[in-house]
Amino acid sequence: MEGTIRRAILKSEEPTNEILVAIRDVCARLENANTRFEMEKDSDLIESCIYEIESLRAKYRYLLRIARQQGLRAGTYPLVNEGEKTK
Repeated sequence: MEGTIRRAILKSEEPTNEILVAIRDVCARLENANTRFEMEKDSDLIESCIYEIESLRAKYRYLLRIARQQGLRAGTYPLVNEGEKTK
């Protein structure tokens, strides 16, 4: 679910809301960190990527919560956290 929402946000038209800009930035950084994690060989750098990914996920959850409170949507999809179900 997280990936679907992230893709909808990343390919949507220019965001005009600060929260959407921040979500787009976190999504891009998360994508980059995941790519580095998959390519890394050194155990210390792998651990560093894991911490970075977890940190970015926490920020992503925070931004989604703020966006929901403001009633924002990503295209036709409501903004929900990973693991949540929409009604």
